[in-house]
Amino acid sequence: MAPTQKPRKTAAPPVAAKPPNRVAIILTGIVLGAVWGTVMWGIFELAGQDSGLRGWAYLTITIAMLGAGVAAFFGAVGASRRGERVTPRLFGRRRR
Repeated sequence: MAPTQKPRKTAAPPVAAKPPNRVAIILTGIVLGAVWGTVMWGIFELAGQDSGLRGWAYLTITIAMLGAGVAAFFGAVGASRRGERVTPRLFGRRRR
């Protein structure tokens, strides 16, 4: 009698990973910047600088904008490393 063999299982094709949501990356940078701005405001208040609500708003908004810029920069660097197009096409290239 011939030896029985197990049927071979076919390997499932690899699933391509979804690219990260760019809006979520920017919003994460904004939130982290706002939290850090609030921490900085608290440190300044404890150090004796009485800036009040205006100082809190200034620091929070400014550092949140910096966080968004840093997140956008690193998001674009990651996208270009994955081979995605980062810059817009202003003028169409003519194919010959």
